Amino acid sequence: MSTEKQQEVNKAFDAWLTGELTDEQRKELLNSLESAEGEARVQEEMMRDYEGSVTAAEANVKTQIDAWLLNNMQAQPKVVRLRWWKYVAAAVVVLALSGMGYLFWEQKSGQTQLARQRYKNDLMPGGDKAILTLPDGSTLVLDGAHTGLIAMGNGGTVHNEQGVLSFNGNGTAVYQDIHTPVAGKIALKLSDGTRVWLDANSGIHFPTAFTGKTREVEVMGQAYFEVAESRGKPFLVHVKGETIRVLGTRFNVNSYAGEGKVKTTLIQGSVKVSGSGKDLVLKPGEEANGMALNTTPDINETVGWKEGEFRFNGANIETIMSQVARWYGAEIRYKDDISEEFVARIQRNVPVSELLLLLEATNQVHFEIEGKVITVSK
Repeated sequence: MSTEKQQEVNKAFDAWLTGELTDEQRKELLNSLESAEGEARVQEEMMRDYEGSVTAAEANVKTQIDAWLLNNMQAQPKVVRLRWWKYVAAAVVVLALSGMGYLFWEQKSGQTQLARQRYKNDLMPGGDKAILTLPDGSTLVLDGAHTGLIAMGNGGTVHNEQGVLSFNGNGTAVYQDIHTPVAGKIALKLSDGTRVWLDANSGIHFPTAFTGKTREVEVMGQAYFEVAESRGKPFLVHVKGETIRVLGTRFNVNSYAGEGKVKTTLIQGSVKVSGSGKDLVLKPGEEANGMALNTTPDINETVGWKEGEFRFNGANIETIMSQVARWYGAEIRYKDDISEEFVARIQRNVPVSELLLLLEATNQVHFEIEGKVITVSK
């Protein structure tokens, strides 16, 4: 595809975003992605592209989009050549699984301008914000402006080292708390070297030093753990009446109110989840939904927040908007029922308008922003 032709395609996509693309122009856009004769040639192009840098998640989305394209061309169509995928392999992808629309969105300044034109109001993304409650009951508001030594007391010291709160105990086990507000997140390192990431509207209760036979913390909301190994001294996470027991591992726990049972997703190592008089031992790649075992969770989607991305793979609009509410500090209202499920991937450091415009381009959902209220409709 020539540079000039690529520019024409990009311009057409921009027109699609703003609702200025007619059905005939949309058809021309699909045809402009070059054609090849026969299914064999299509398969050849698919294999050639898959050998590049396309991730498994992107390949899965691509397969769904390819199916939509092939099934929605008119009688005796030209087969859409799939070589063009390499031009958007690094782009953000959104797809309405109802088969009614799709979009490739490359994050660049042009899309920011389109989003500003589409919405009168906007909400900025969250960032590093938390409240630290020290053993003496005093509190500190933490943000990027606090660096170096930020607290010192009878339990030890607290440092901010390159965006990670580091707790160094003096051997005295006194408890303290960290809570992130809506639109906040924080990373911390406990006195034993365990690292914890807290998502928005989450918290952890932990000691300044682990002096007993176990290392125990309590969490609320969503947290990702990389537990430091300590032979003979298990790490226990208490959450909503359940206990997660580990020795050294990586896992995600989601206990947000209103989102069902506690979900413990194991990335590496081994954990035992206990609750309601039952035990459930997880292997890497498995998830405990309450005390029910899920052997095929979407790990990539689960840890997206920790990697700084929104990742949705067949998510309904309520799931998407609950994350939007927490990260942007928004109130969500619904005017219509939206039954479609969406596949989308976009950085969390963009204004909310860019995410909404991305979803809106599927023609399956519509948004309005008024102050901090986002209204969802068809």
